Amino acid sequence: MKPAFSLITLGTEGGLHEGNLPAHLLAPLGSTDFICLDAGVLMDGLKACANAGCFEGISQAEGLSLEGTVLNRHIKAYLITHTYLDHNQGLASSSPYDTKKPIISLPSVIDGLRDHIYNWRVWPNFADEGEAPALGIYKYIRLEEGRSLDIEGTAMSVEARPLSHGEHTDSTAFIISSGGRQFVYMGDTGPDEVEGCTKTEDLFLHLVPMIKAGTLHGILLETSYVNERPDNLLFSHLTPNWVMKALRRLASLVDSSDPEAALRGLNVIITHIKPDHKSGYRPRDVITRQYAELNDLNLNFTFLEQGRKYRF
Repeated sequence: MKPAFSLITLGTEGGLHEGNLPAHLLAPLGSTDFICLDAGVLMDGLKACANAGCFEGISQAEGLSLEGTVLNRHIKAYLITHTYLDHNQGLASSSPYDTKKPIISLPSVIDGLRDHIYNWRVWPNFADEGEAPALGIYKYIRLEEGRSLDIEGTAMSVEARPLSHGEHTDSTAFIISSGGRQFVYMGDTGPDEVEGCTKTEDLFLHLVPMIKAGTLHGILLETSYVNERPDNLLFSHLTPNWVMKALRRLASLVDSSDPEAALRGLNVIITHIKPDHKSGYRPRDVITRQYAELNDLNLNFTFLEQGRKYRF
């Protein structure tokens, strides 16, 4: 499949290191009009990517750093999956220096940001709703589930589907489309079987026609823990075993007669691996190995790294 999207990774980890939290820039290949998928880290991630040469073709604006130029002029919208701080604290800390743009998500996520983050108690209200004074840098846009919205300033549209991230917060999957091609970004979620829901199954059912048509260019999803993590300590997150179980179900939905070939070559992009502060232990290495051992669907796995640019 010829690549259709460029992805620049501002941050990838699922916690611990404040300068490397989930945030990704996505644009149609050849464009520098980005959407930011979550914003756990922002300026530190932009600086890391600028130093790594990820922003070739972007001219530095007078009076701004290269990362400041990308922040102010090339990020056109923020798509925030849920309200937890590791997915939006970079957005908050950068907001005094940002330019006007939308924050897009499902209504419950927007309401959570309005009521519990940008409320003049946790952080000043840089948005256009909520506790006065509303400074209006950000415009809240609520997505109706399953309905596509064009993202102003870009050649992309977005559709949102709900995911389950425990009883206290909602999470979101974004289906981004451009030129008849799709890319899926899944926020934090637990396995349907553990969460007692069918939200991942419902999302995957919606993706089946795209896979059959050959227009789905990638699924970016979390894998927070190694397989040895017990289900009662997942805290609404995933392991390689659980991800592969869901993908095998997707394969059977695409082609029940030959599920082993149904997803051959599909880009499955892994983020949100939770690091550990034990000496000499890297969960990322374990998770990478576990996926290699489990990959009986001939999937194309990518394990994202901060400061890298990818084509999917």
